[in-house]
Amino acid sequence: MNHSLKDYKPMDYRDWIIGDEARNGANIKRLGILNEKELTILEAAIPYQDQRNDPGQAEIVAYFAVKLLDYLPGKREVVVPAAILHDTGFHGGDSGEWLRLVRSGEAYETEEKRRPHQNRGCLIAGRVLERVGYSEKHQNEIADIIGDHDTRKLPTTESGTIMRAADLLWRVTYPHDKLYTHDLPDCQTREGLRKYVCDDIFDIGPDETALKKLEGISRTLGEIELENTLDFIFGNGDTRTH
Repeated sequence: MNHSLKDYKPMDYRDWIIGDEARNGANIKRLGILNEKELTILEAAIPYQDQRNDPGQAEIVAYFAVKLLDYLPGKREVVVPAAILHDTGFHGGDSGEWLRLVRSGEAYETEEKRRPHQNRGCLIAGRVLERVGYSEKHQNEIADIIGDHDTRKLPTTESGTIMRAADLLWRVTYPHDKLYTHDLPDCQTREGLRKYVCDDIFDIGPDETALKKLEGISRTLGEIELENTLDFIFGNGDTRTH
């Protein structure tokens, strides 16, 4: 296993699809990094995916899960399905509720706000995995990861650590900015957006959200991808071009 990121290539946004096609996994399918069974799970999960008006979130988390497995120990047969299915529990809710909550200034990194979709996600993920005939051997661990991936109240496995990191890495990407931060006053400059993201997932203080930060290889990869996103959005200057 290679623990160096010197050969890591960041995401190429020049032909990255944003919108409903991303909800269907258009980008990750094009890249060809999922195996046949993972693609079957991805297809079966499409009706439940990205229900917060954030198409592409699930495929990007799955993308980073695959990439992190090159550098960190974990079971691919657990990590990737968990990444694909982790937020299916938002299915059936108000698609605009989460963005309104984030913009309201109200605390949203709390167990009260995060727990319901995790619990529902365990049920939906179980149904999807049964439908595609996925090995029961791994279903419990996948459910455990989904059931605590945001609240992070319990110790996790190596596979769970990768899934959690992949989920946070979504926040350093251009699609995340396009959906959540592009119009925020504090995110209109390169340094402003960098600070916003770093405060969110790198430099969190000693409170209940302290577990929601990236460390080690995951942090280094996140820093690479953040600079890649900033370069795409701002080019050589400090004015948004995307």
